[in-house]
Amino acid sequence: MVGRDDSQSATIMPLRLSGIERMFRQSGLFRWQIRGAPRSLLRAGLQDPWRGDSQAGARLATGEMAPDRDDEDSARFTWLCDLRAEGGDKARVKARELISRWISDNQNWHLPGWRPDIMGHRLARMALNFGWYGVSADEEFQRRLAGSVEMQIRCLAMDWRRMRSLDDQIGALRGLALAEAAMGADSARLGALVEILMPKLTATIRPDGGHVSRMPDRHILMLRHLVEIRMATSLVGADGAALADIIERMGGLVRMWRHGDGRLAHFNGAGRVSGEIVEETLSRSGTRNKTIQQAPYSGFLRIGSGRTVVIMDAGEPVTAADGTITGLGTLGFEMSVGQAQLVVNSGQMMTDPTLRRVMCSTAAHSTLGLDNQNSSRLQDGRLATVSGVEVGEAQAGLLAVASHDGFETSHGILHHRKLYLRTGGANLRGSDMLEYTGAPGEIPNLAYVRFHLHPRVTAAPLPNGTVLMKIRGSRVGWTFKASGGNVEVENSVYFEDGLRQASQQIVVKAMVSEIRTTGSHEIKWAFMRSAQ
Repeated sequence: MVGRDDSQSATIMPLRLSGIERMFRQSGLFRWQIRGAPRSLLRAGLQDPWRGDSQAGARLATGEMAPDRDDEDSARFTWLCDLRAEGGDKARVKARELISRWISDNQNWHLPGWRPDIMGHRLARMALNFGWYGVSADEEFQRRLAGSVEMQIRCLAMDWRRMRSLDDQIGALRGLALAEAAMGADSARLGALVEILMPKLTATIRPDGGHVSRMPDRHILMLRHLVEIRMATSLVGADGAALADIIERMGGLVRMWRHGDGRLAHFNGAGRVSGEIVEETLSRSGTRNKTIQQAPYSGFLRIGSGRTVVIMDAGEPVTAADGTITGLGTLGFEMSVGQAQLVVNSGQMMTDPTLRRVMCSTAAHSTLGLDNQNSSRLQDGRLATVSGVEVGEAQAGLLAVASHDGFETSHGILHHRKLYLRTGGANLRGSDMLEYTGAPGEIPNLAYVRFHLHPRVTAAPLPNGTVLMKIRGSRVGWTFKASGGNVEVENSVYFEDGLRQASQQIVVKAMVSEIRTTGSHEIKWAFMRSAQ
């Protein structure tokens, strides 16, 4: 769920800190270094823009559930949002009790609770919710709270640069900005923080507003961070114009990825963000820009007519800090009709390395694969380059076109994809062309074009190769036809909100072992709406 940050990697420590430094931080000398009288008590004026889970809050308020002291998510204080969502005096008293307990238990620095990304999230939740839980508290609680916040501010100001990930650095700075604003910082102090922040954002957010990872879930989380930072600058009167411009552009990408049911397309491991969170994020960001057809820097295309929306990944893979690649579904697409999703990608980024490889693979996306190989492979230095990207009006419809060379060094093959959506949205026609360039490499054998179907879609193959599809809850059916290969219906899997769901996929398989003689091979296909 967005707001509950994910760790960077199980194999890479996200914080640059030597063993000697860790020992020093557990000493009285370090406690003396970061401890001191607070500048002031916290002030109200900030309000948490995000909804919590009222059911979880009710269980916390009654003591049926308690935050795990050793759990990273608990150390982020996300449970404060849940208690606020429950509301009432009992929840407010419980919030003070849990905060007081945390302060008593955390007089000394330790990991993971004092890691900058976690500390930034905790300070953000404490500052944004203070008006609810803290203003009516007694003076003793407010003094203890201010002393703890001041100590965390000093530690975070020293440590945020030690985070390996720019996302984590930005998340830590957002906590620092909110805590400073709540402690009465002036516009000059917040302005200086924003000046430090802006180069980080320039390196993280592309000119069209897309997160450099090309991952919708990470994009949403970053956008929420920036909305919170804007609240801090607004409270103290600091200049937030540059921040507002980035928020506006990021909101445009969110709208581009959005299906009719409110959820984001499952590109590059997406699947944790609910439609409610997407709507909440767009609403709080205040973005009003129109839905765009192309994000040229981030590499996405969108065409839509009637109630049909088609979103295509026309970007290049991104190599993460841990050596994994996101974006192996090059030229993959998703298709929705109204609030029903039809063609999808399998979803979401997993923490388990084996599952992560599977869910990131080309085969987990609705695109073309060759000989069960990914379209990019870092070990071979093979990263797909996308070219020939076009999107716009065509005769009686809309056309999206792109090519990639991910199979050129391995097989001497280029992949060209065309998607044509007829006006009204009742007919999506596609072409996947394999072109032999004359380059050396393996002789290709089997090409397959996969169309992963949403779990609500049931597919039934007919003997002539046609596939009939029924969307649960819809009176309208769809038909799939293809030429240039054999059509099969196979089992698939779909992940959303951390849940695994059984689904189906249509696979068009074509023997292409003679392509060096023929020069090319084209697979044509179509999804057609039919009343039932």
